[in-house]
Amino acid sequence: MVGHIILHRDIMEWEWYQSPNVFRVYIHLLIKANFKDKKWQGKLIKRGQLITSIGHLASELMISAQSIRTSLFKLSDSNAIVLKPTNRFTLITIVNYDNYQTAKSYSNKQNSTQVTSYQQSNNKQLTTTKERNNNNKANKEKIEVRREKFKKQVFEHSQYDFKILNGFYDYWSELSSCKEKMRFEKDGFFEIEKRLSRWVKMEKDNKSAVVKSKESKKVKGNR
Repeated sequence: MVGHIILHRDIMEWEWYQSPNVFRVYIHLLIKANFKDKKWQGKLIKRGQLITSIGHLASELMISAQSIRTSLFKLSDSNAIVLKPTNRFTLITIVNYDNYQTAKSYSNKQNSTQVTSYQQSNNKQLTTTKERNNNNKANKEKIEVRREKFKKQVFEHSQYDFKILNGFYDYWSELSSCKEKMRFEKDGFFEIEKRLSRWVKMEKDNKSAVVKSKESKKVKGNR
């Protein structure tokens, strides 16, 4: 594999920049993604896409399959990638790939700085007001009380496996760097039932992809 990717310094402001596994997985996907449309086993894999699997990524990055699965979920949930699992592999699309990986967009990045700064300043007051309102609401209860309340709400959905609920709770109750908010509290709207449904679906799709990958390896090994 030859060539390079463009990585702008503003990635340091990205929410997953300080998460070692998530950041590493994302950079790996950027490197592995097609730079131009290609055909693979009769399928057109477009620019900014790649074919892989949980097991394959775990092997390439020397990270556990569970860590890969969690990282992909976080990237998908924050709209950095789009996952499309099949019975044999997973098709991953890098969202806004062309915005980052073209020389034109790179040169325009500096030219648009003033415009972006102006837009950000206009939006800053609205964002600040919203954050202030959210902070006021969040601070009405101590964080420990809110975590217990959230945990109770999650585990009320007893139709799901305990392991699923525990993983969901651990992820969404993670505290911010200032220890004042949980991850789910940063969202303007958070409906546990719908989020759980998506979480379970992704878990099933990823497990299915891993099983298919292992079966494929066994078949190849027996030949």
